[in-house]
Amino acid sequence: MLTFNLATEPWIPVLSGGTRTERSMGDALTGAPEFDGFALDDPLQAVALLRQVLLPTVWAALGVPRSEAEWAQRWRAGRFDAERIAAYLAEHADRFDLFHPVQPFAQVGGLRTAKDETKPTSVLLAAAATGNNVPLFSARTEGDPPPLTPAEAARALLATHCWDTAAIKSGAVGDLAVKAGKTTGNPTGPLGNLGVVIPLGATLFETILLNTPIIRQGLRPEDRPQWSAPVATPAWSRRPALGLLDLLTWQSRRIRLVPETDQHDRTLVRRVVLAAGDRLAPLPEDEPHTAWRQVDKPKPGEPPRRPIRHQPGRAPWRGMAALLATRADTAATVTTTALLQQLADLQALGHVPLDLPLQVLTVGVLYGNQSAVVEDVMVDAMPLPIAALSPDSPVRQLLLDVADQADRLRDAANKLGDDLRLAAGGDKLPWDRSLRLGEALVNEFTPVVRRMLAGLQRQPDRVDDAERAWKIVARRLAWAAAEPALAAAPPTAFLGRQQTEKLAHRLSLAEARYRTTITQVLGSVDPDPAEPPLAESGAPR
Repeated sequence: MLTFNLATEPWIPVLSGGTRTERSMGDALTGAPEFDGFALDDPLQAVALLRQVLLPTVWAALGVPRSEAEWAQRWRAGRFDAERIAAYLAEHADRFDLFHPVQPFAQVGGLRTAKDETKPTSVLLAAAATGNNVPLFSARTEGDPPPLTPAEAARALLATHCWDTAAIKSGAVGDLAVKAGKTTGNPTGPLGNLGVVIPLGATLFETILLNTPIIRQGLRPEDRPQWSAPVATPAWSRRPALGLLDLLTWQSRRIRLVPETDQHDRTLVRRVVLAAGDRLAPLPEDEPHTAWRQVDKPKPGEPPRRPIRHQPGRAPWRGMAALLATRADTAATVTTTALLQQLADLQALGHVPLDLPLQVLTVGVLYGNQSAVVEDVMVDAMPLPIAALSPDSPVRQLLLDVADQADRLRDAANKLGDDLRLAAGGDKLPWDRSLRLGEALVNEFTPVVRRMLAGLQRQPDRVDDAERAWKIVARRLAWAAAEPALAAAPPTAFLGRQQTEKLAHRLSLAEARYRTTITQVLGSVDPDPAEPPLAESGAPR
């Protein structure tokens, strides 16, 4: 009988001193202070490991902090209680066996379809070819699924529970909702409708604690992770989450891995059974890993807030208004994640240092064709100064101003491109066609803003220096983006054309309007050659 116990077998990839290594659940948690973080190329799996395994294990074994002081005590301790973690994992050892015949981890033992059909492992991998969802230049087809080791299969299994596509799923024997051998109306995994925001610390221990909420009343008595729940059956239900443990380990699919042994006596997984799972309704208000937007006029029965999703091609720093909305104000239209709000309170009380090297990981999935295929995975990570989380901080105001100024400069560059095309006798460029001037300009801003964020993390008192440096570099980049378009304008653009009696399009007018807008947005700041560059602060030069 094949076995692979996640509590004791190595399967969680972590970085230790720049070296990738795989550890068991027990080793990853007890050694969390020594690990830099996850060593995974797939951000969906990294988020799934944190939410589906590490966080709920720590909370179930140690409880959640009930006050800021208790949270700070854990932070100062610098590590988790190894004995309590080991005792908890030993108590639930049978439920952590990936290939247990009756109660396999995060699966349904004996799950099968009426025709005993299975699917390739590619259905568990967002970037793998499956059906018509074949990525460009894919080296594999659905008929040649990747063989997964038990460790790889476990990680893919967890990511599927979080992010799986919607639409039709195989009908499982024992599922009363099956019609004609299938189930329809399946939603995406619970994270598919969120713009996931994960605070990251300098170590795996810090990351776990930064993602641990303070709950005054503690966990609900009925709350439990999936491995403490009754053994799953093919039947599923539509229900609310019992609490955070239930929410983070939500079983959105019924799955069974089909292991086999190859000629080298290695255990591999090539086939799976994938069927409908529990449907979450409604999304809990205490979901910790998303920002929220207020609904102006919610329909009857509709929640007053909706999660904010990430936009393809939009760097997270451009959404600073939502990311830094930590003030608990009923009139606010956007609110940041509960964890970033909590971190702002902890810093105000002096429980975390002002120069904490915080990173913010943003992950989202763009689905297509009725959410039945994955079109894009959006992932980014950026440094975020802790000082910016304070509502009255000058760092916060600077970051909001930078995001606003960047958007205004983008609009100005896009208008310049349109004006030049009109002056040459052409039409405006459609917003969804080609790479417009403004979009290219914003891409140039991204590394500049990242350097500024890193500098303000270390020296939050240098706000004035950072603002001045930003305006100098932003002005230079704005003109660098415009110069090729101005130089490439045809001779007819100089004479231009008179569209109406009061409206003319000429290159000189377009350039003048662009120049005026840059001055309005950034002011008239010129570099001071007598002042040294801000290399030591990390601010843009």
